[in-house]
Amino acid sequence: MANLRIAELDFDQIKSNFKAYLTAQNEFTDYDFEGSGLSVLLDILAYNTHYNAYLANMMVNEMFLDSAVKRSSAVSIAKHLGYVPTSARGAIANLTVTAINPPGLPSTLTMDAYTPFSTSIGGVAYTFLSKEAKTAYRTDSSYVFSSVDVVEGSLVQYNFIVSATGPEQKYEIVNNAIDTSTLVVTVQNSASDLSITTYTLATDITNLDATSKVFFLEENARENYEIYFGDGILGKLLTTGNIVNIKVIATNAALGNISTKIPQSFSAVRSIGNSESTSVAVNTKSNGGRDKETITSIKFNAPKINAASNRLVTAADYETLIAANYNNAESITVWGGEDNDPPIYGKVMISLKPYSGYTISQSTKAAIASDILKNKKVLAIQTVFLDPEYFYISLTVDITYNPTMTTMTVSDLQTNVTTAIDNYFSTDLQKFNKTYNKSKLINNIRDINTSVISVNVREKLQKRLQVVLNSTNVYNSETSLKYRNAIQPGQVTSSYFYILNGATTALVKLADLPNETPPNLNGMGTLRLIDARTDVVISQNIGSVDYANGIISILGITPTGFPANVDELAITCGIQETGRNLTVSRNEIFVQDDYTLNAIGGRVAGTEINISAVYL
Repeated sequence: MANLRIAELDFDQIKSNFKAYLTAQNEFTDYDFEGSGLSVLLDILAYNTHYNAYLANMMVNEMFLDSAVKRSSAVSIAKHLGYVPTSARGAIANLTVTAINPPGLPSTLTMDAYTPFSTSIGGVAYTFLSKEAKTAYRTDSSYVFSSVDVVEGSLVQYNFIVSATGPEQKYEIVNNAIDTSTLVVTVQNSASDLSITTYTLATDITNLDATSKVFFLEENARENYEIYFGDGILGKLLTTGNIVNIKVIATNAALGNISTKIPQSFSAVRSIGNSESTSVAVNTKSNGGRDKETITSIKFNAPKINAASNRLVTAADYETLIAANYNNAESITVWGGEDNDPPIYGKVMISLKPYSGYTISQSTKAAIASDILKNKKVLAIQTVFLDPEYFYISLTVDITYNPTMTTMTVSDLQTNVTTAIDNYFSTDLQKFNKTYNKSKLINNIRDINTSVISVNVREKLQKRLQVVLNSTNVYNSETSLKYRNAIQPGQVTSSYFYILNGATTALVKLADLPNETPPNLNGMGTLRLIDARTDVVISQNIGSVDYANGIISILGITPTGFPANVDELAITCGIQETGRNLTVSRNEIFVQDDYTLNAIGGRVAGTEINISAVYL
């Protein structure tokens, strides 16, 4: 008997194998399969075999996290690893709200949770809701609610009567746009007993017992979240007739974000405590909104959560557990103190970049240390939080293009190049451990249009210092400015600041002078203090520049003030062309220089694009 080949799974190959098998039989030696009715039966067999092979292949793929194609499959497997995919997150803004002259001028005034505020982003109106109730004391006829966090979205509520108890009874939130970080779950005893108990999300089962008032959260196959309660051993068991009340904010996710370059204003949708007027000041513009976790992210994060096993030993454990329990960090990096510069033994260094702003608050750091890390880390190890160090990249982009090959105008090209640069920074940089790849940026610009002939990009790196006015600021030895990349001699400069030069106030800047002529790329330079108006050197030596290692040391400067619209000292360096990529280390991040032209402060535009036509 002939052997039937089974390796091929495509329809044509399967049918061909059937024919080869049948023609090898003595009964069908002279049979013409191409023109016979048996060919139709072979088609049916081949189709059926092909379908079954495809089904088996898909079923096997969906059983494993790496090969799963459907989100529901990845979510189901991740559930067995103890991982719950992150929901959408509403953009958060921080406001100061002032209510004026409410009736009776009470000693205190309360602003309820979910108080609405409105703003406009890109011409579209969005509603933000306060996350919690706030109380303010009266000052004259005003009540100031400071540091009010508001979340973009609308409030949705669900009520369920408990008809069956135990974890198998699940309560689905039929809205896949919810922000689960805003979940508030309460349980009312019954329709006649209005006593209400608040339940919290269970995050660590080792701390649970039969009386723990917690709920559990998971995503189902319909991409909706559902909650369930304990079984009387891990978590309190509900009783028949209880009423489960759920409040949560449904959000527009990333649509609620606004660029840091665009002003934003909020207004109260209704008065607070029937006050005559309500004013709103923006402390932090809305940001941090993002879509629900993708299947790619689930595949990446779920195994790491499982590997951490709710304990902190490696740096990856710290990163994974913080990411799982603190939702407002866009990027996290952790390293051991022995890898620090200089080394600090017995400590773990942690740095977080928030979605909104540049640093997280001290209160948030303390909450992460106590609520997330304290009971899981090795006792002898101390955690140290460091703010990210930002390197601002400014670009000069020179482009030549052939106008005969495109209908795009110079203005169109300028707009598209700006968009390509912005997209590169937002996608490839602005997180920890991301390298600036010059060739990739150039390719992204060249891909804009076939008329682009050449692209030349020159980079400068900038560090911004929050100096103390009227005090001597020293950046030397361990506090020296490390740019991590080789500095081009003669291209160190700073924004302007004021000093006392004798009895007069002088507007000055910093600039370098190479110690050798011609400049030595591997040599040293001297940092000088120069009058910004006359270019007269005020001080010949206030520091040094190590060009090869990218280190600037400042022996001491005593700023007394800044020009208008300037509140920091920016020191910018040209970068040597010895390497095409720019690198950072540990808690350092590359971001795009967002400065606009400010001649008074000695600042130049962060990105300069020059486009010239070449007719070929």
